[in-house]
Amino acid sequence: MLKLVLPTPKYLDSVKNAIAEYQAHPSPFDIQVVKIMIDAQKDNFKAYFQDVENKRLGIGLPEGYVPNTTLWLIDDDQYIGSFDIRHGLNDYLMQNGGHIAYQIIPSARRKGYVKAGLKLSLDYARKNLGIGKALLTCNFDNVASYRAMISVMRECGGEEISPSIIDGHQEHRVWINTLPK
Repeated sequence: MLKLVLPTPKYLDSVKNAIAEYQAHPSPFDIQVVKIMIDAQKDNFKAYFQDVENKRLGIGLPEGYVPNTTLWLIDDDQYIGSFDIRHGLNDYLMQNGGHIAYQIIPSARRKGYVKAGLKLSLDYARKNLGIGKALLTCNFDNVASYRAMISVMRECGGEEISPSIIDGHQEHRVWINTLPK
């Protein structure tokens, strides 16, 4: 059964396998969560669990950061990916990043997990954070991510807005309703 869960030691064996997979098959689209998990493995995730909880509660955030909830996408007790849901947007996130960032392990890509995880994330954002519309962004070169975002937008309602240019690259930007049509 596919579900989103707060990070927990219960899935660490599966997460460690995922980290090895990320390292063996790096992507130019890997997000910060992958790098954080690779570093967390060094201290057996002790600091990681505290860090994700502090970020969720807004404790000790660096200047310019907003609180965010990290959720693991789990299928039949196996880690599939991470979804990071930002509780609000600042000026930077309005252009690059949006409300939801995600990463799927290489062996699970192109199997519908992004789309399913986005729907679960939108539901979480609505029920737990009061977000009515979520902004998602992705690099223009990340065709698979863009297609998933557009597909979910068509199902749930929303609109694609003007792209932005960040650090010399273009970002697609899509608003998606958190309540399905």
